[in-house]
Amino acid sequence: MLKRLLVLLVWLGCLPPLLSPAAAEDVAASPKIQEELWALPFALPVLAFVVKPVGDGPFPLVIMNHGIALGLQERTMFPSIEYRAAAQWFAKRGYFVISPIRYGASSLDDKDQGLYGSVFAHVGSCDNPNFRGPGLAIATLNEWVIDYMRKKKIVQPGRVVVVGQSGGGWGSIALASLNPPSVQAIVTFAAGRGGRVDGKPNKNCAPDKLVAATGDFGRTARVPMLWIYTENDSYFGPELTRRMHDAFVAAGGNAEYRLLSAFGNDGHFMIDSPDALPIWSPIVGEFLEKHSIPGNAQQQAGSSSTEEIQVKPPRVSVPEKIQYSEWRKLCFESSDGTTICRTSSTGIDDLDQVVARVDLIQRADGPARLQLFVPQGADLQRGVTVSIDHGPSTNIPFNWCLTNICIAAAPVGASLIAELETGQTLNLSLTDMNSKPIALTLPLDRFAAVRKGGPAQTFDFGLDED
Repeated sequence: MLKRLLVLLVWLGCLPPLLSPAAAEDVAASPKIQEELWALPFALPVLAFVVKPVGDGPFPLVIMNHGIALGLQERTMFPSIEYRAAAQWFAKRGYFVISPIRYGASSLDDKDQGLYGSVFAHVGSCDNPNFRGPGLAIATLNEWVIDYMRKKKIVQPGRVVVVGQSGGGWGSIALASLNPPSVQAIVTFAAGRGGRVDGKPNKNCAPDKLVAATGDFGRTARVPMLWIYTENDSYFGPELTRRMHDAFVAAGGNAEYRLLSAFGNDGHFMIDSPDALPIWSPIVGEFLEKHSIPGNAQQQAGSSSTEEIQVKPPRVSVPEKIQYSEWRKLCFESSDGTTICRTSSTGIDDLDQVVARVDLIQRADGPARLQLFVPQGADLQRGVTVSIDHGPSTNIPFNWCLTNICIAAAPVGASLIAELETGQTLNLSLTDMNSKPIALTLPLDRFAAVRKGGPAQTFDFGLDED
């Protein structure tokens, strides 16, 4: 398997550019650029498509966030980068362009049943879609990329531009809400989530909630943004995108809105076409002149490379208000006949998106286990400190992290369970990478009655044999 992957990486890295005659002439007259495929050594390894000027730099950085395929089969395939000509355009302007290739939509994710894939990219049911989480997952990945590239010293400190298309554009809007100090500007093409439900043009998943989520991001976003849409976008039409922009700006966000004329059969994919470069590149170029490094960036490296901007590590993003659910007990019958029960409470924000969760997991044949889901960005070495009311504290170590959430878990004894049953509040304390304390408080009302009572639902994970 590893040999096949290496062969695939070499093959992809050697693919010749597929350019129109006009684009080929443009490349010949521009500074030399090179294309590479990188493997980024994150906790979850990520492949990345790279286009950069020839030379050692340092260069300003462009991060490009790709969209999400509608088809399940397409999402499971090794993705190609559709906007190759656009990446080359940025590289020819002197930018180091990196496009992290995200994992698939994790269709097996079912947070209600405790099943998690590698990335929370799936928005879920249109009855209660998760727009906020998938956006922040991409934003977190972008913060990883920025930190990694800064440490490699091949990019200019504090000179970052983020570009995103479709679902990747939505993640770029989420990134703006975090205000990374090194990001100077963000450009989105056809940004949004939940477009073309069931593959039908102009059918959107819970558009009112998408608008509300956009406004939620706008409450804290101050990075200059340029939003580009087209009149014939079958995923996100003009009426919806204007509402999104109005909500974002009204909440305090800083974004220019540009609606371009219809392009091709579906303007949603305009950035993918080399023929669209003359349409959008003057607009983006002017925007970058105002908010980023103009012209040949490498010539300016001498002056900017001494500006050692201190890039802070990712923060824990916790909304001001969290509403916790009633405690609920679910049981599972495993294939070996063992009964496993989970007593849980889930915290959501004002957009009904999951922020945190607490599980007490008990097996009929083993010790109980406390499992905690908290936002990504915590200091993993410190774990989560747990206490009931004003009682003694217990440290629960982190086990693993996904792109936008971290999970701490450890066996617990009868004494802690007794405290949970008699206490009033469960206190969770953690620290982010900037040493900022974060506190989460859950009510313990009815915890004892629910844990000791019958399950709300039982799932059979046994195997049927013919």
